Amino acid sequence: MSNYYGDKRLTDDMPIYVAAQHTDGGPGKGKFTHHHPEGQMYIPMQGVILVEAGANRQVLPPGRLGWIPPYMPHSASAHGSSLKPGLAGYTIHLTPSLCAGFPEESLALRMSPLAVSLLERMCLWPSGMPSDAAGLRMMNVFLDEMRVAQADPLHLTMPRHPRLLAMAAAIAEDPADETDLDAWADQLGWSRRSLTRHFRSETGMSVVEWRQVARLQKGMELLNGGASVTTVALSLGYDSVSSFIALFRRILGTTPARFAA
Repeated sequence: MSNYYGDKRLTDDMPIYVAAQHTDGGPGKGKFTHHHPEGQMYIPMQGVILVEAGANRQVLPPGRLGWIPPYMPHSASAHGSSLKPGLAGYTIHLTPSLCAGFPEESLALRMSPLAVSLLERMCLWPSGMPSDAAGLRMMNVFLDEMRVAQADPLHLTMPRHPRLLAMAAAIAEDPADETDLDAWADQLGWSRRSLTRHFRSETGMSVVEWRQVARLQKGMELLNGGASVTTVALSLGYDSVSSFIALFRRILGTTPARFAA
């Protein structure tokens, strides 16, 4: 167990702990898979965080909050940029009584301007915990704001079946790989129809849609690391830079260049 709040577990008397995080480690530096009784939030302010929790995989850029329910095994790795190595951000731990109303699965959530402003104030708390009634009111408003936050579209569910899981992990590792459905079906020993049906049943997406999101997740990591838009688009297997830009803008609401900036 981590000792992020000393030797004590969170209780109703000290229900939340907010901590600033910074690492100057290289890309991919992070923790091994672990779990704890508290709910947890990851919030990057510089760099991106790759979170794998339960069956889900998310990439968190600044402006997103990664939610981890109590007791869920998870790991997180930091990816800094070439201009600003390392990660800067915050973690929040919540006693289980405060986790009511949050999703039972791991999700990436969009932070509203109000939530960002509240977080900035909460980070000034002595010892990372509210010390008076005003602090508790601030905490409750922040939690209410995040309970109604929109889920980020760059969310991948990993399949449960071992063969499908191996396929999904390979795609996530190298989303530019153009192995088609027939080739995957041959490797897994299934028909194309069985593969597509089981994959959609377990992930909520087709293989093509899943690979598309995996490509965008990898693209965010590469852009954050300082790679050019053209380099990222071609390395991810896109036929043209314009098609990558169009998809990025449609899914994320901004262009790759603006995201990188």
